[in-house]
Amino acid sequence: MEKPKLIVTKESATKRNIEFQDTRNNRKMTDKELISRLKTGNSSYNEDYCVKTDKNGKEYVSSKPDGKEKNNLG
Repeated sequence: MEKPKLIVTKESATKRNIEFQDTRNNRKMTDKELISRLKTGNSSYNEDYCVKTDKNGKEYVSSKPDGKEKNNLG
């Protein structure tokens, strides 16, 4: 199994993923920074992750579905 590009390093009190680390270069970024990169459409993360919006209009990062139930951001 391929190692995920991102891991979650910090969650909010409501369990929202708010900080991430790239497993390839150890670069850390906030959810806002990652969302901004994903929205450009030319980020190396676009292959595996996308931006979704919850029922309150708040954007969050999600792994793209691959048909495997156990896969999600770690």
